[in-house]
Amino acid sequence: MMKRFNLLRRFGPKCGARTKWDGHPCQNHAMANGRCFRHGGRTPSGDAWHQTAWPDPASPNAEAKLHRKLRDSERRAKKRAARLAKMTPEERAAHEAWHRARKPGSAAQRAAAKRERQDAEAFREAIEAPPPPLSPERAMLRRRIEELQAKLAEIRKHEDLFE
Repeated sequence: MMKRFNLLRRFGPKCGARTKWDGHPCQNHAMANGRCFRHGGRTPSGDAWHQTAWPDPASPNAEAKLHRKLRDSERRAKKRAARLAKMTPEERAAHEAWHRARKPGSAAQRAAAKRERQDAEAFREAIEAPPPPLSPERAMLRRRIEELQAKLAEIRKHEDLFE
């Protein structure tokens, strides 16, 4: 087991992130996303990255893990409440405005909804806008078409008389 671990450690994929200390690539063992645990390897991904991942009930020590997660969640909620309580009314108003402006969902969903709103607004403006004024050429053509349609109607009326 230890031999396999050492082989993986030696020849397995490395993190590659630049270290702050000397700027060289990190040599820690990379996790599934290509980074080590210090450089973002444990960071969840996907649409639910910010939600608590509850432990599998079948796993060993599931109850202890659940209680730890609940404790951490409660501690974060208390810390947030304390941070909000210390805000001035102006800071609190800015904070709430920021949250109102950012709807939940993934960035792609928010961008799609924004595009739909912009398209709907452009469509509404196009429908409500008055028709453009006719150019002199179009006005002349429109009058000529009306004259020809009147002549055609008169000819058809006379044709009915001769049949």
